[in-house]
Amino acid sequence: MKFINIFQKSISRSVAISFFILLTNFTSAQHYHFDNYSVKEGLAQSGVYAIIQDRKGKLWLGTASGLSAFDGKEFTNFSTEDGLAEGGVKSLALDTLGNLWVGHEGGGISLIQQGKASFIFNFQADITSFSFTKNGDLWIGTYKGGAIQVLNPYETNKDSLKIKQYKGQDGLSDIVYQVLSLKNGNSCFVTDVGIKQYQPQKDEFSNFQIEGMSNYFQITCMYEASNGDLWLGTYNGGLYRYTAAHEFKIYDFVRDGIASNWITTITEDLKGNCWIGTWGGGISMINDSEIITINTQKGFPDNNIRCFSVDREGNLLIGSKETGLLIFKGFQLVSYGKNQGLLSEQTKAIQQDKNGDFWIGTGAGISVFSKTNDKLTLKQQFNENNGLFYTDIRFIKKDKNDNLWIGTWGGGILEYNYKSKRFQSNYRINAFMSQPFITALEVDKSNNLWVGTTDGLVYYEVENQLADRLSQSHGLGGNDISCLYTDKNNVLWVGAKDKGLSKIDGAEIQKIKLEKQFTAVCMIEDSEGNLWIGTNGKGILVFNGKKIIQEITVADGMLSNYISFININNEDNIWIGTNKGLNKYDKKQQQFYTYTNKMGYKGIESKLNATYKDNAGDLWFGTIEGLIHLNKRYEQQNLLEPITFINKLMINLEERALADGMELSYREKAVAFYYNSICMTNPEAVNYKYMLEGLDEDWRPITKQTFVTYSPLPPGNYTFKVIASNNNGVWNTTPTTYNFVITPPFWQQWWFIVLCVVILVITIVVVIKFREKALIKEKHVLEEKVKERTAEVVQKSKEVEMKNKDIIDSINYAKRIQDAILPSEEEFSQSLKNTFVLFNPKDIVSGDFYWMQILPNSPEGGDIVLFAAADCTGHGVPGAFMSIVGHNLLDKIVGEYRVTSPAEILNYLNKGVSETLRQSAEQTNIKDGMDISLCVFNTQTKVLEFAGAYNPLYIVSQHNIEGVEVNIESETGLKLYEVKADRFPIGNYTDEVKQFTNHSFNLNEGDTVYLFSDGYADQFGGTHGKKFRYKQFKELLLVINSQTMEKQKEILQKTFTEWKGELEQIDDVIIIGSKVG
Repeated sequence: MKFINIFQKSISRSVAISFFILLTNFTSAQHYHFDNYSVKEGLAQSGVYAIIQDRKGKLWLGTASGLSAFDGKEFTNFSTEDGLAEGGVKSLALDTLGNLWVGHEGGGISLIQQGKASFIFNFQADITSFSFTKNGDLWIGTYKGGAIQVLNPYETNKDSLKIKQYKGQDGLSDIVYQVLSLKNGNSCFVTDVGIKQYQPQKDEFSNFQIEGMSNYFQITCMYEASNGDLWLGTYNGGLYRYTAAHEFKIYDFVRDGIASNWITTITEDLKGNCWIGTWGGGISMINDSEIITINTQKGFPDNNIRCFSVDREGNLLIGSKETGLLIFKGFQLVSYGKNQGLLSEQTKAIQQDKNGDFWIGTGAGISVFSKTNDKLTLKQQFNENNGLFYTDIRFIKKDKNDNLWIGTWGGGILEYNYKSKRFQSNYRINAFMSQPFITALEVDKSNNLWVGTTDGLVYYEVENQLADRLSQSHGLGGNDISCLYTDKNNVLWVGAKDKGLSKIDGAEIQKIKLEKQFTAVCMIEDSEGNLWIGTNGKGILVFNGKKIIQEITVADGMLSNYISFININNEDNIWIGTNKGLNKYDKKQQQFYTYTNKMGYKGIESKLNATYKDNAGDLWFGTIEGLIHLNKRYEQQNLLEPITFINKLMINLEERALADGMELSYREKAVAFYYNSICMTNPEAVNYKYMLEGLDEDWRPITKQTFVTYSPLPPGNYTFKVIASNNNGVWNTTPTTYNFVITPPFWQQWWFIVLCVVILVITIVVVIKFREKALIKEKHVLEEKVKERTAEVVQKSKEVEMKNKDIIDSINYAKRIQDAILPSEEEFSQSLKNTFVLFNPKDIVSGDFYWMQILPNSPEGGDIVLFAAADCTGHGVPGAFMSIVGHNLLDKIVGEYRVTSPAEILNYLNKGVSETLRQSAEQTNIKDGMDISLCVFNTQTKVLEFAGAYNPLYIVSQHNIEGVEVNIESETGLKLYEVKADRFPIGNYTDEVKQFTNHSFNLNEGDTVYLFSDGYADQFGGTHGKKFRYKQFKELLLVINSQTMEKQKEILQKTFTEWKGELEQIDDVIIIGSKVG
């Protein structure tokens, strides 16, 4: 770029010509999108001299302040502190090993190998260019230092590099702007005295001549295209093209429309188009059929271009003088805003008229454009100053007579008269509106106009000029109309706010009955006759006329569930506008493609129903920042897999070198991977999936996170795998992997285990031998003693057996007595029909007992059933004695005293037990007594009263029971209520007289009550030998509640048995369950 300084005085002439031409083209200027990265995004400096992409997809940029690396998201800058040579970076090149050669201002050359910079040598002249030849040599161009040939650039020892320098006296020149190695093996040098060609066979330079090319203009750059064409840029002489067929052509700024005649850089994109960068004029794309120029008037931020490159995805990478890195992603999306003629960038309506002109409705009026060669040119604007009464335009529709109908927000319906070229309000339609706010507009195939408003649907026959109003009273789903659409059978589909869908087929109005409630905001019919319905918050519903056959949401790849418009192109692809950008849905591949601001979809937020397919089949979209044209000629998809790599490994929070197959000790069990995938087309759209073989059985869910930590990892062999998808959802077919091993501690190593086994075996053998001798000696002594004692033991054993038999017989008799006083389940079932009693004594006789008494013919009607579950102190024989005392006292209190209040019964029982056991305040060490839960139930009124000493009452019900809080609730709404008992027992005498609390509830049919002792919940068992606990007991009662009482008892018994397993039962168990019939 040194020649720029030489010709600086001539720049004013070029700039003046450029300014004049751009002024004349203002009205047809399109706005193209460029991603722009400069110092504020992290670039070392905003002036970029060189750009190159390495094998991992990372961009390297040379600036006056050093070297920058860019992965699509962030920059990493290199300077002398990182090992670079002094001076700004003017040129870059990649060798076949992937090493990056860096040429500096001042003559320094640096090398980047595996992310590390090192200084190679210095030539005391600015490095302008690198070029590798077919045979592996490296040519280095310099400013005032000629050219340097490195014959062995891959030599790792820089002192062994074979270097040869060529200057002016060698037939070259001291000033070399560019070195280009041609496909024929020769190398060309762009110098201040023309183009020189080096022929390696002769080791000499000659002038490079092209027939018909003038030597008047300074050659500034040179490029050999893939088809063999040579492109040459000049200073103020335009662009030269010398084809492989030996034809010579000149492209000129004025005659051909290239950006400028001062060409600074040339490249070729993946489609074979030639791109030129200029000084003062922007850039141009050139092929055999067209030339497209982009400058500051078309969205380009800087007209002064220094360098080009094309990345692996086909994006054009542009280095500018003052605005940093620019990335151009193609012509498929072009935008128009206020600078191009829109009255407002809030684009709400699009329609072509009978002449093919585009009428664009905005929030401030209408702009009319003509279209030529895919470009719009402003013809006319309509607002309040020239006859447009209401400027907030929502809809523009053309009828079969080519009339234009305009729906406004606040002005009702307007009609444009082509003869008078004026707008007029249609009073016939507007007279049927209570409010002049148009929410939908449609022309059906019979040339009838349908107008949706916030208060009904207006129908207008264009030919007969007759109007009428339809509403919910006529059969519509609602009056607030949200959208209208006419299908191929001329059926009108009507969406109403929060009221779903209706249809009008001829004179029949039908509300569509669907399970899902939604607001339809847009509709379109696909080639199969299905209706695609865009909703406000529920994505897209695909309706086949009878039912919804598909629901599409963000989970399927859409940007948002808030749909603004839907359109279908000629290829039957669905285009969906949302509040977060644009989606394309390929029906054949069932694949979503995303277009956001990074792809040129300016404004992101789509306007409601602002879409149109023009006469050529191109789609147009309206956003909050203007009009977007989707040019099908340039539509492209990024089908290239992204490059995915692991860039950092952290072990126990310390970074480690990425050496595959690394062995880690058992202490190094916190492993973190940092990974990245580069997609320059849309870095924000990259998604990742990863897994760790040896730990994960499948891929983890899709994420945008670029790191993952595993901790702690047990010893084993592991392979970390990561894949990524690009902006179009193309995933890596082969994952990026990293293998590592975490070794077990030495005590888990095979050799240590074998050693321990050997030592243990030897020790056992020695001990056994030693013990054998001692045992043989003791054996003889013991044999004699055994004979003596055996006779005594036999005699004692017989005596013990006789006494034990007597005791067991007595206890069995006591059991029969206890069984006789306990009521049977049949007795329970006489008044409590759905009842079970689960009674599992720990020993032959039980300290738990259950009791029931029936008092027939209560004053309220029905029987009064009293029933209780009690847990006496201790178990076995002592507990059984207490149970008999408690049972008899209960019979006496109810039978003789006629007490029916549960609390009063327990007060009497407390007193009776204390008196029976003769407990007093002085005998507080005597703790005999019982815990009990007691219920009184009226079979007629369904009223249940309860009192308890420690033991609570559980009620399982689908209903709300007043006065009791829900303890737990199932997913089906089944509730378990716990009625707390008083926290003092029966029989523990104290000076303070405590009274029991009475609780009363109204039960419903199907409610189930449970009384129980603590034996079930306190039982040890399970895989870990822990208590069953009340939480698990409550959950079990909820689960089995739907079963019959007999089945419930069976399940409770089975669960208890399985939980206990081989462990001993620790306490008596009693559970009474009764369901209200």
